[in-house]
Amino acid sequence: MRALHLRVESCKWHGGSSICDKCECGEVQDEKHVLFFCKYAEVCELRMRYREFLKECLTLRVFAPSSSEFFPFLACHHSITDYEINAFLNQDSYRLLKFVRFSFNF
Repeated sequence: MRALHLRVESCKWHGGSSICDKCECGEVQDEKHVLFFCKYAEVCELRMRYREFLKECLTLRVFAPSSSEFFPFLACHHSITDYEINAFLNQDSYRLLKFVRFSFNF
């Protein structure tokens, strides 16, 4: 259906690059990048708004290695397995759906 307006999809429609144009990381702007790695201020702000939800996720404790700190993005060298992404996206949570919806609409 290709309903997302991420560069990984839009470059297929219009040509051009699939590299993220919102941050200077040089990575492909796909779902994984936007949800976990993008340093774009609006996406980081969204992660901060949902930080309690993200800190609770067993697979994403890397956002908050201690109870007092929270990092609004993961470092590009950090790897997330497909199993962790699958577990994250298969949570039964309304907050997850809101977080994902807002993340892909930036």
